[in-house]
Amino acid sequence: MEDFEHVPFVTEVMTARYPKLSEPDMEGEYADGKYKTEATADEGYAGRLQEEIQAVLDRHFAGKKNVHAPWKETKEGAIAFNFKSPKKQPLLTDAKGAPLKVGIIIRSGSLIRISGVIAVWEKGVKRGVSLWPDAVRVIKLVGRFDATAAFGPPEEGFDGTDYAPWRDHP
Repeated sequence: MEDFEHVPFVTEVMTARYPKLSEPDMEGEYADGKYKTEATADEGYAGRLQEEIQAVLDRHFAGKKNVHAPWKETKEGAIAFNFKSPKKQPLLTDAKGAPLKVGIIIRSGSLIRISGVIAVWEKGVKRGVSLWPDAVRVIKLVGRFDATAAFGPPEEGFDGTDYAPWRDHP
């Protein structure tokens, strides 16, 4: 196998989909023990990123079959790029560049930028490129969904703080 290149990239702001960046993906149908995320972008940037990746594919695999590109179309019609780290956790930082504190979870919908390399590979009859993230900068963190937020501020009424059901029987 020839010595394949690793082409550095830095994305514009993208929207994370199904991120597993704070810990590796160890559960569920797509679990593979890797740090990963899908990410979507506006149509203009998605097209430019596809062109950048396609140029690397063409340089190495022009005219070959079974070539893997690291994107797919979502059911909403957007292009979702797949970023997957082969061995290590990417460095996670806030928008200012400071490392994220332990326990901060990057969730779907968070706005992120990713730096890493377009890695060219070939395994048997399969070949292609992967997007390896080296660092992820969180521009806007989406918090956990809070279903009770819809109720608004606290209301007058029942206060369960000191309630003990065994004391209420006659």
